[in-house]
Amino acid sequence: MKKLLIGTAVAATLTLGACSSMGTKAEPTTYAEITAAAKAAHAEAKKNLNVWKQKKMKKAYVDHYLAKAEAAKEKGDDKAAMKYAKLALKVARAEVDQIQRYADEKPMWEK
Repeated sequence: MKKLLIGTAVAATLTLGACSSMGTKAEPTTYAEITAAAKAAHAEAKKNLNVWKQKKMKKAYVDHYLAKAEAAKEKGDDKAAMKYAKLALKVARAEVDQIQRYADEKPMWEK
């Protein structure tokens, strides 16, 4: 009985360990990786004509945050640069997510 219990515990541990390690993507951690990921996601959104911005804004949100991040980086404020780079990445991913989530949706008047 004791061997069966130990064997079951080991099998469960190995199974759960394998499941948790499968399919994990590494998140960008450095400033360069984050800005590159934001630019790539924003380029995909531009390609699909789904760029978030307001009428009075000269730039899209992603471009605005990337410009702020670059300005902060030039001033030597790495903390603010990372903050704005992460905001740019968050918005760029949201743009792409919106494209993918509503790809199959049609307006009510279309049949």
